[in-house]
Amino acid sequence: MIEGVIIKPLRKIPDDRGTILKMQECSDPEFKGFGEIYFSTIYPGVVKGWHLHENAILNYAVVKGMIRLVLYDGRENSATFGEIQEIYMGDQNYCLVQIPANVWNGFQCVGNETAIVADLNTVEHSKDKMKRLDPHNNDIIKFSWERKDR
Repeated sequence: MIEGVIIKPLRKIPDDRGTILKMQECSDPEFKGFGEIYFSTIYPGVVKGWHLHENAILNYAVVKGMIRLVLYDGRENSATFGEIQEIYMGDQNYCLVQIPANVWNGFQCVGNETAIVADLNTVEHSKDKMKRLDPHNNDIIKFSWERKDR
């Protein structure tokens, strides 16, 4: 596990009207502040990444579908420098993943339906510095997004 990453199971609260999917409350111990929240969709098989936020702490939850979230620790002063962590999250594993600033992240929709990803950032997008890398061809992160049949 990459230093500073938090994975927290989340609650789904169903009743006869539908379901509430909890994500984060300001009283949660891992809550680091609010800058913005947004939702993005991702189509099956598509990869969004690599991204690195210099100022923002990210909090991901997948409210529909499934993704493979992949993290790479490029922080030279980190105990987990150079490590890769994969987390499958969504319908089958509803959880919050908190990603520290300066940790590379990318995600891929797995399964046959569009996924919806919620991202609560501690900093507004306009006030954050962001870096990007090609997900398939770069000189920093050696990772294959291909499915691994077992």
